Amino acid sequence: EANGILSWLPDRLSRNSIDSGQIIYMLDENILLDLKFPHFWFENTPQGKFMENMFANVAQFDNDVRAERCAGGMKDAMREGRYVWMAPIGYDNIRVGGKATIGQNPTMGPLIKQTFETIAKNTHAIEDVRKLMTTIGLRLRNGKPVSKQYFYSMLKNRVYMGMIEKFGESHKGLFEPIIDEDLFNQVQKVLRYRGKKMSQYKLDSEDFPLR
Repeated sequence: EANGILSWLPDRLSRNSIDSGQIIYMLDENILLDLKFPHFWFENTPQGKFMENMFANVAQFDNDVRAERCAGGMKDAMREGRYVWMAPIGYDNIRVGGKATIGQNPTMGPLIKQTFETIAKNTHAIEDVRKLMTTIGLRLRNGKPVSKQYFYSMLKNRVYMGMIEKFGESHKGLFEPIIDEDLFNQVQKVLRYRGKKMSQYKLDSEDFPLR
């Protein structure tokens, strides 16, 4: 039966000062359990508890600084046109010139494009298109079918037209988009007016002979 907790360093116990305080409080309430650090020793006195809390706050500060630097690096990458998050289906996480970004997946990319093109025609219900594309081979990374919720969010994801939208900012990516802006906007129109009559999307129109 355990009679204590051994943590290599105070910041290994927790990098959140609130969590660390709660752990220490629960251990203080249970006289059968001790908290020990191999390289630190805190007396069970007001001064010792103050030092213990100080180390917890230092760990929290270090964690916050790391998070801020990480966010700053992501913002810089985004402004350079690089997508550094987990790639949505249709794309793969790759490195170009030693830097992280995304590129089209040769299998799923064309299926994503076909999905948008089919919905843009507005001749099938959205759910029917999801089922159709699932039958053809559209899958999540884990091989599971795309859920209704994910499917709708996928159709609204502007990364497919080459835009990166994070941190309240919008930037054009340097990666090759799967679809163009016109097709993306047409799909948004179909989603907005689904259930209502709407003119069918035509790639070739006599009103726009140079299209």
